Amino acid sequence: MSQLKAGKHCEFAEIISDDQKFLKLFSTSHIGDIAASDQSEHNRANIESDLEFIQEITNGWCVYISSNKAVFEKRSALELYDDRTELKDIQKVFEPGGLKKMLEDLDLDDQTTEKITPFIQALENLPTAEVFRETFENPQTSETMRQFLPGLESDNSQMGIFNSFLSMFSRLNETEDYKKLRLNLQKGINLNRDRLFDAKEPYKLIEKAYQKFNIEVPSDGADSNHAPQWYNELCNEYIRLDMHGYQEDKITVEKGRKQTFRNTVEDAFHTAFATTCDFYITNDDRNLKKSEAVYQKLQINSLVMKPNEFVAHYNDWLHLKANQSIRLIAGVLKHVDPVVSEDGKKQSYFGCFFIFDYFNKIYQLEDDALYLILSREKPTNARMVFEKELSVLIDKMLDVFGEDNEKLGGFQSHEIAMAREDKWLGRKWIHDGLYFNLLLLNGHLQLYITAREFRQSIL
Repeated sequence: MSQLKAGKHCEFAEIISDDQKFLKLFSTSHIGDIAASDQSEHNRANIESDLEFIQEITNGWCVYISSNKAVFEKRSALELYDDRTELKDIQKVFEPGGLKKMLEDLDLDDQTTEKITPFIQALENLPTAEVFRETFENPQTSETMRQFLPGLESDNSQMGIFNSFLSMFSRLNETEDYKKLRLNLQKGINLNRDRLFDAKEPYKLIEKAYQKFNIEVPSDGADSNHAPQWYNELCNEYIRLDMHGYQEDKITVEKGRKQTFRNTVEDAFHTAFATTCDFYITNDDRNLKKSEAVYQKLQINSLVMKPNEFVAHYNDWLHLKANQSIRLIAGVLKHVDPVVSEDGKKQSYFGCFFIFDYFNKIYQLEDDALYLILSREKPTNARMVFEKELSVLIDKMLDVFGEDNEKLGGFQSHEIAMAREDKWLGRKWIHDGLYFNLLLLNGHLQLYITAREFRQSIL
């Protein structure tokens, strides 16, 4: 978004400014990008300006993870940023010595301190696992352990393990240690980074490297109770590609823009959140290629594009207005090759078109009368129908077809509860001798077009 704010990609910016055609989302990863920038007071004006731009371009529509699921709603970018930065103070408890310091700052009474102290001492005195001691004694692993977990050798307690790993994560996010860790992994499996960097099939090369040692590629790890499985899987796959060298990110803390492991992680979050959208627009070549590879592996239907590529795609497929939708249907039926069912009674049309800026599937059924069903292939990780989508779609159809048969008019906020329970009344029109029936069935929004009055009982 920084390039848009700077006035670049003007044609792209003008196209997506159409709020009736495009629902644009920001995510907490955008807030993370800003939180990773210079947080000094003299940069506060720039931070607020960035947050205001995000709010303006998306109209406040946000996707974030809460209670192990993706949530879509209007949020204040500034409030999310303030929440994020306030967490930094809470996270200080996890820094070495942070727990003790927090207890000291709380100024607890003697009785409470007396009760808590034994638990802290017990944590400090618990012996470390034998495997950690052995790694420091093994010449093949000791150098790496001293490089990334230096404090663990002298502190053999559970608190020592805790503090050593937290210190490592801090260094990964603040220094160039991620570059060293990545290089150690690549050398450890004799991976040719130069060959993998721009490989057409990176996963195959990574798998072959592990097969030489007769070991399997590491799995995605344990499931998290704090995010959906699909989100964790996407992030892990993205970071795995970067760790092994495919389109690996530049890591530097020299003067200028700071690039550390934190930036790679935020890009992984962007890539995961984008699977709730039809399009993921990025001007970062490395992010684009890693995202494409991950999407292909996990069969994600979101399209990854650069701004100029999206402009070309818009001019080819998306530029038509809602009042041209009937003509677009006829064009699809005439020029797009259908998939025909085995019994020959159903033909399916799917492509880059969006009829009424929503429907991208057409089913043509032959029965005693010809009729069409318009449906929607939703983004892989956003199968639900949003209130805003219903509202905008109905308004467009009212503009094209005029008042609906029952004179219900535009979408009302109370209808969303009915829609979630599959009790929504929908909308019906008669236009140019055809019957149009907009229904929500089992969570799928569909438009039925028939040459005679539609009967729901025929479903």
